[in-house]
Amino acid sequence: MQCAVGVTVLAAAAVSLAAGSQWAEQFSAGPFQFRSEFAMDEAERQSLASEIALLRDDLEQTLRLPPGESPVEVSLFRNKWSYQRFVSQRIPDGASRPALFVKGPDLGRVYIYRRWGYETDFRHECTHALLHSSLPFVPLWLDEGLAEYFEIPRGERASRGRYLSSLRRSMFFGWKPNLRRLEARQSVTEMDSDDYRDSWAWVHFLLHGPVEARQVLSNYLDDIHSGRVITPFSERLYQRVPDANQQLILHLRSCR
Repeated sequence: MQCAVGVTVLAAAAVSLAAGSQWAEQFSAGPFQFRSEFAMDEAERQSLASEIALLRDDLEQTLRLPPGESPVEVSLFRNKWSYQRFVSQRIPDGASRPALFVKGPDLGRVYIYRRWGYETDFRHECTHALLHSSLPFVPLWLDEGLAEYFEIPRGERASRGRYLSSLRRSMFFGWKPNLRRLEARQSVTEMDSDDYRDSWAWVHFLLHGPVEARQVLSNYLDDIHSGRVITPFSERLYQRVPDANQQLILHLRSCR
């Protein structure tokens, strides 16, 4: 089902802000409210609107999640310096990150600065925003793994991943999956690059591996959405797919 967000934005015009404001313009795409330090032409605004529509549609179809309608504010900065100055005053720990999603009591907030390939940052952080709009909480490893997965353009997610070469190199030297270690991570400050990589690997396996694994993920997300008390994901997965670690390794070796 195609999300209505694209239609909403196609009819929306950019709103110029008063002189002296930090923001050059504002526009909306469904529940997403954009404010930008730099002027955008209609093509760029519609490109961002289309990305939102595709992401909402993909999460609904791939994860069987109902579309969230909680408001999300997206702040677009002209450069890294402007981004860091703004973020450091509000979320000091986030200023060193290239982009940021923050879930607040009133709305979700995405902070991104314009650079080459910032569309990847946009998809990554907006995936976080959409997940947290649909679900009361998302385990950190799954949150980051899904964001790493959906940051890749739609047609390339199944066959391409920037972590594959690193994982295969690590497997050559004896790497073993450790989902429980990822589940123990409680903050992004505890996660290193290998944790992001491994989270992506598990998500790719759960979405493109055996049907049983995908069903475990679907049931798990449904329980979170329904507010039911849930057991750790690893416990559920290993009960249904006892050799999940071995199957993950075989899955990564077979990816093309």
